[in-house]
Amino acid sequence: MNMAYDSMILSYVDSHRNEIVDFLQKLVQTESVTGDESKIAKLVAEECRKDGLEAELVEPAPNRVSVVARYHGTTGKPKVMWYSHYDTLPPGDLKKWDHPPFSGAIAEGYLWGRGTGDNKTATCGAIMAFRAVKSLGLKLKGDLVFTHVCDEERGGKYGFKNLIEKGYGEGVDCLFYSHAGVPDRIGIAANGSRRFDILVKGKPSSTSRVLDGVNAIHGAAELVLRLKELSDKVNRREYHLPGTDSVMVSRFSMNRIHAYVADNAVPDQCELRIDRRFTPAESPEQVEDEIRQIVDGMKKKDPSFEAEVSVAPGMDLSVSDPNSDLVRAIQRCAEKVIGSVPRPAGGSHSSDHGFFNTKYRKPVASYGIGGMSSHSPNERIKTEDVILSAKVWTLLMAELVGVQ
Repeated sequence: MNMAYDSMILSYVDSHRNEIVDFLQKLVQTESVTGDESKIAKLVAEECRKDGLEAELVEPAPNRVSVVARYHGTTGKPKVMWYSHYDTLPPGDLKKWDHPPFSGAIAEGYLWGRGTGDNKTATCGAIMAFRAVKSLGLKLKGDLVFTHVCDEERGGKYGFKNLIEKGYGEGVDCLFYSHAGVPDRIGIAANGSRRFDILVKGKPSSTSRVLDGVNAIHGAAELVLRLKELSDKVNRREYHLPGTDSVMVSRFSMNRIHAYVADNAVPDQCELRIDRRFTPAESPEQVEDEIRQIVDGMKKKDPSFEAEVSVAPGMDLSVSDPNSDLVRAIQRCAEKVIGSVPRPAGGSHSSDHGFFNTKYRKPVASYGIGGMSSHSPNERIKTEDVILSAKVWTLLMAELVGVQ
């Protein structure tokens, strides 16, 4: 990109830092806990329309709303999808917050509140980056498709997955997944995920006739011990992502057990729930087979043991080329802002960009700067990191689609 554009962009962001921080505050103050994102969707759509973007509200279920905003460049090539999500986890125990979670308070050099790091800084940055480009009079060659989505925190069924299934990614050349993060890393890979529910069955009876019943908890207890052995093995597995110096790890966690019927009743069912994250070295079929083998082994050992296994698809595995043009562009833009070149890396989390990667097999990369205590009390981000991210993203927007 022309060096003159670089200077113009960096100066613009510096001179509009108050506007950028103020808008992030406004986003944080607009509650958008996963399950009802309608209010923040309207706010985001209004801001996009102020800058001349075509903004569409996509609502696959009541109050589950994403925003798709489009810019048509002078040539239409390339076509870049730019992602953010604005849903958040609930704040939890309010007493554990130093500043109210929806206040957007600024203190000690930080902007505080739920969603500051995950992921409203990205929503703010995408909107403000395009505003900078437009205000500077830069005419972009390529097309931009902004996807500000709901439901990321619950797996993306009503959010990004819904948009991809509806074809909003058609013709897109690459996906930039804006997100706060570590300044020296560019995310290019994320684990896939699956949820397993195991229903262990027994026979109901009154506690006074306990010998007439079969307590499902007893069978579940032995199953848990065997699953614990598997989880210990799984959680030691590592995968060295080719072309990077990063290591992705497998994850297996039993996160729920429930068997209660009443204080005076033997439970005839016990439910277990497992969250399983898998690396590129594993397949969804392998992941499922390992669990079913344990259940089937217990049935073979004890014909009276009854259990049913069901699996729910989570997020798709996502792996992109560490040497893609997208990664190189992020590196060039980041170096101009932070003075060093970030490295491509894989993560052991799961991400909804896997839905795009699986369907289109086009490059995906994620980058952003800052954010602390995401998913925890006292989530916050340095105000300076908000500005640094905005600088990188604005440079990147101009570089990815080109300036006329």
